[in-house]
Amino acid sequence: MVEPDEIVAWVAETASNLGADSYDAIAVKLHEGQARFSNNSMTILNELKLYDTSVYLTKGKKRILGSVSSTERDVVEKLVGRLYSSMISGASEADFAPLPSGPFNYSNLFEFDRDHDQFDHAAYAQRAIDAAISAGASRVAGSLTSQHYKLHLRTSAGVEAADERTSYALNVRAFTDRDASGHSVAVATKASKLNPEDAGRMAGERAFSCRSPRQVEPGKYTILFGRTVFANLIEAVGMSASAYNVEAGISFLPSKPREEVGSRLFSLTDHGQIDGGVDSRSFDDEGVPTKTTRIIREGYLEGLLHNSTTASRFGSSTTGNAGLIQPHPWNLEVSPGDSTIEEMIRETKLGIYVTNNWYTRFQSYKTGEYSTLPRDYAFLIENGQLKYPVAGFRISDSIPRQLKAIRLMNKERSWIQWWEVRVPTLTPDALIDDVTVTRAVS
Repeated sequence: MVEPDEIVAWVAETASNLGADSYDAIAVKLHEGQARFSNNSMTILNELKLYDTSVYLTKGKKRILGSVSSTERDVVEKLVGRLYSSMISGASEADFAPLPSGPFNYSNLFEFDRDHDQFDHAAYAQRAIDAAISAGASRVAGSLTSQHYKLHLRTSAGVEAADERTSYALNVRAFTDRDASGHSVAVATKASKLNPEDAGRMAGERAFSCRSPRQVEPGKYTILFGRTVFANLIEAVGMSASAYNVEAGISFLPSKPREEVGSRLFSLTDHGQIDGGVDSRSFDDEGVPTKTTRIIREGYLEGLLHNSTTASRFGSSTTGNAGLIQPHPWNLEVSPGDSTIEEMIRETKLGIYVTNNWYTRFQSYKTGEYSTLPRDYAFLIENGQLKYPVAGFRISDSIPRQLKAIRLMNKERSWIQWWEVRVPTLTPDALIDDVTVTRAVS
């Protein structure tokens, strides 16, 4: 079986023989297992073993990036050759920074599951199903995915490094009738830290309590954003913190620090490594050690996320967030508040509690204007009390406006990652004033 360190050695040898000024090779070996379930039963149990190799080359003022999924040496070498030929015949571009010179010292702060291959997907998924049914659900659906990856990186700048991680992601939807459903997720870096009972129970309780939902009148509401929904918005803030996106004009954050961008209650941090962060890495795609970067502190922009090239153009330093082309967040953390859910509900005169959403679409990345469709458990709040379940509405607003309109946040937080939230996010619930609600068009 070919290992990632062998593949990057092929890339290094081929790139050097061709005469590339520099190269960066990243090979990943991924073992993924999945259980899918619907109508309270397993529908799919499968596993995949995948490889992906990314190759970055430079020559003069030209550079190119490509990838291949093969483990055949001749296929990998042909990719490098084609990339080199295309780069040489292509146009020069603006200055880009050289790859950082190594070697570096790395720290691997958290353990992974060395017995990942023994993980029983069906048993864990069944525990979630049973808990949801016990909480009142009649039907349960969802998925449980586990990943074990090995990564090896080698560059022409004297960097060679390896990393190995495991992650688990559970997504549960429970139903009691055609219009009543509840949703919950759970993520962890080790199987021992995954709690399928809690996720199933929450989904089941939500489905049971939101039967026979009513329509919502359009207007301005205080919205209590559940953690899954708030994480969806925070991911957009994290991506807007990429210096590449700021430079490209597709970010709603300013380019310079110390500008006010949110409520004093709101702070946002990116972590290259953090306990529970399923995208933790010891090093970025340039081989630079990852670290913790404060993006927003108490409502004020503190810094952007950089690779070497964006840092050079901004007169800054890399933050260990490369992407060879675009820097990006690893694991986002929102600061906790000092309230409970019950206190946030009591502080709401007219509002809606939303716990899940989909189809988030941006009208403008530059202004942060977006709309999203809440689904599953949602409740109208009147005079500090949950009144009745609601459905059939859309939220339309601007994320920059919302960040400044945060009134309260929960002291409790959860890790969120699923197909609507790709960047792992540790977040509380958030109470935000004056959010526009319209009818959903079917």
